[in-house]
Amino acid sequence: MIFSSTPELRYGLRLSGYARPRITGKLGSILKPGISNYRFNVGNQRRTVKTLTIDWNPIKTSKTNLTLVERQKKTPYLRKFVMGLMIAMPVISFFLGCWQVKRLEWKMDLIAKGENALAQPPIEKLPPNLDPESIKDFEYRRFRVKGHFDYDQEMFLGVRMREGTPGYLVVCPFIRSDGGKPILIERGWISKDKVIPDSRIGGPLEYMARPQGEIEIEAMFRIMPKKSSLQYEHEKGNRLFYVPDVEAMAEQSGSLPIYCQMLYDMSDKPEWKHNDKKSSLMDKILFFRKSNKESGDYIDFKNDNDATLEHQELEFVNGGVPIGTLPKVKYTNNHLQYLVTWFSLSAASTILLVYNIIKKRKYSSAEKVIEEKRKNMKQMW
Repeated sequence: MIFSSTPELRYGLRLSGYARPRITGKLGSILKPGISNYRFNVGNQRRTVKTLTIDWNPIKTSKTNLTLVERQKKTPYLRKFVMGLMIAMPVISFFLGCWQVKRLEWKMDLIAKGENALAQPPIEKLPPNLDPESIKDFEYRRFRVKGHFDYDQEMFLGVRMREGTPGYLVVCPFIRSDGGKPILIERGWISKDKVIPDSRIGGPLEYMARPQGEIEIEAMFRIMPKKSSLQYEHEKGNRLFYVPDVEAMAEQSGSLPIYCQMLYDMSDKPEWKHNDKKSSLMDKILFFRKSNKESGDYIDFKNDNDATLEHQELEFVNGGVPIGTLPKVKYTNNHLQYLVTWFSLSAASTILLVYNIIKKRKYSSAEKVIEEKRKNMKQMW
């Protein structure tokens, strides 16, 4: 490689003056493709110096998407609306959690009141004039009353499933012996095959399926939920009800709007037998009683009126005897789950809000991001 001028041009240090060097040799073969040419004139001849275009010190950019930031700047109202929701969500969910705390305390007091009422001894005698408005203070309170059922106004509530078997709840007005208007008594569940009254007549437990005459029953007061506007309207005169519409039941049967439930009891009721005018089929078939007591085939059951006799549920189902409800408080209490959900949502939304505020302060607008990049470029150059 030969230079025809001063030593400064040999190393490409100076390009000033009017000297016109001529570069020859193997420089063109040594330089690789992908480089830029810087042309300069020395004297009357045109020569070229080639340098690499690789930037070994690139500018570091932020992770923020400038296009996204600029787009967000064009929709300020939407961003304000979203920001308002993010601010309101922790506050609203926190107050809802506090409200559920109060609801939990209220429900716990209500359950405790119901359990205390169940633990009280039953009321032996009801006043003739019952006030339906005062029954709410006696919910789950047990009582005993004498009278007889009005089977002409018998109603059914259902369908209700019990151990996979469809059936209905029997609701019948109970005429009290001490006077006063009848009250509604939910006797219990029967299968759908025993809905027709004749199907409950003639069995060994007929005296319990359809007791006749004056009897004494034990039940408890209940406050049933009001029928909502989305539920079926009851057709007047129809004995079938889909929901416990106490007002409609009372109007149809001529009773007080007081709803009561008989308790679960599998024990025999021998005191109800004396009201049956017909002989019991159980005496004819099961016990094989004969007029000749000297016969060895005769079995004398001395405990025929044993009140401690317990029946099986299957016997009640086959005999059409209503199965009463278990004496327990049936309030649902999910308020603890609700308050945990609301407080968790409040905490999560608060964390998200703080994160968004910190991020917004760092990159509040597209101009600040661009200005920051301009400063970085100036420092690099």
